[in-house]
Amino acid sequence: MRLRAILFSAILCLPLLSFAQLETSQVATRGTVFGGYSLLHSSNDLGSTSIGGSNFNLGGSLGGWEGQGTFNFTRHFGLTADFSGNSKQLAGISGLGFSAGTQQHMYNFLFGPTVTGYFGKSSVFGHALFGAAHSSLNAGVSVPILGGISAPLDSANAFAMAFGGGIDIGISRHFAIRAAQVDFIRTNFNTLDSLTGLTNGTSTNQNNFRYSGGVIWRF
Repeated sequence: MRLRAILFSAILCLPLLSFAQLETSQVATRGTVFGGYSLLHSSNDLGSTSIGGSNFNLGGSLGGWEGQGTFNFTRHFGLTADFSGNSKQLAGISGLGFSAGTQQHMYNFLFGPTVTGYFGKSSVFGHALFGAAHSSLNAGVSVPILGGISAPLDSANAFAMAFGGGIDIGISRHFAIRAAQVDFIRTNFNTLDSLTGLTNGTSTNQNNFRYSGGVIWRF
């Protein structure tokens, strides 16, 4: 009787084991490489700065790119390297093929742990990233045939951290679409970095939100 019960339980478990093996084989889980679009928005009232007697409104939304790589030590836990660059045209003039203007650039270099959960070919993840941010303000001109020339006006570096996560929609074992990644990014530029457009009165903390989407390769 006891042997029959063991055999009966084993038969019942076989479909569950097969399903678990199928779930595991549906996606490659050693790591991911992501590349796509990034939109960085600052929630601070950044005000304006004056260059050569002209006022430029700073802050707001900056469009750009993001690249990310994650290596998983286990199926659900890994280490992520995240790099992004965003820029915004602050002011400019153009005519007859000539143009001149001022641009703000923001770069983030972040590293930290990532936790991932899978359902079929798709997955959800959350991460905590820490590193550095670099912001700069450039002025440039563009001349027909000769191309563009850019000169830095000011730049600054600061500590940065990001907390967020997202969802990846699986297409195959190795490819997925990152439908949405949303991060809260906090930077610590000091109050002397006025030309970067990242200060908020006397505050040394800046609150930013970043949305990203793009293509995932799993290996």
